[in-house]
Amino acid sequence: MTAIERLAQGLVKASQHGTTIPLATLEADGAVPGSFAEALAVQRAFVEASGKTVEGWKLAIRPDGEAIGAPMLDCYRVDADNIADVPAKGIEGLEVEICFTLASDIPASKGTPLSRTDIMRHIDRVHLGAELLGYRLTEKNQVPFPLFLADRLANHSFVLGPEIDAAIVDTFGQSVGAPPHLTVTEGENVLFDVAVKHPNIDPLAPLVAFANSPLNRDGTLKRGQIITTGSLCGAIATSLAAHTYIDMKSIGAFTLSYS
Repeated sequence: MTAIERLAQGLVKASQHGTTIPLATLEADGAVPGSFAEALAVQRAFVEASGKTVEGWKLAIRPDGEAIGAPMLDCYRVDADNIADVPAKGIEGLEVEICFTLASDIPASKGTPLSRTDIMRHIDRVHLGAELLGYRLTEKNQVPFPLFLADRLANHSFVLGPEIDAAIVDTFGQSVGAPPHLTVTEGENVLFDVAVKHPNIDPLAPLVAFANSPLNRDGTLKRGQIITTGSLCGAIATSLAAHTYIDMKSIGAFTLSYS
């Protein structure tokens, strides 16, 4: 078994059993990825070993401008009452995000870069969503970045919240109107209550960057997948002691229920 396969198998077992792997153990085993390419190979091996399918992608742009991404394997949807029931095991926090569903596959860019307008043609709907965070590494994100990337950027699962007006993308991306106000509560505890902005200003920017990068191979970004591109509120710690209510004023709201 290669180092990539060993790490992928270890991450799958940690995910299944609710355990974590110390960095020192991986270093002793020679299983710490040394590059983004190796990290992405671990992601692919993780997906295969888990027996699950890729339901979406968590995309971001690094400070150096390079696009990165991680597959999301466990995605949930709100019901008619805008409540999503998610398994609590392994959840350590959450991030509220603007996300998209794809109306069609986004092919690999061949020569001519895909523009923002091109990408918009592949988007079906815009939603409010919540990424749930969980780590398979003992040191969480305090590890060499390729290892954190191999751990799928701490994705535990994702909740596709209510569909919202697509104009919100321009509200962020073109600074049209006042920034939306987001409130996150857990029972009676207010966890977040601030006007928000996207870390890349434009919520579409990470998708455009990823679609035009070598990471987007034909068959990577597929019709029906959920695409999320960055937290509006940073990572919010949650005790899971009560339902979490997410309310972006006048935009949309939904509830997370834990089982």
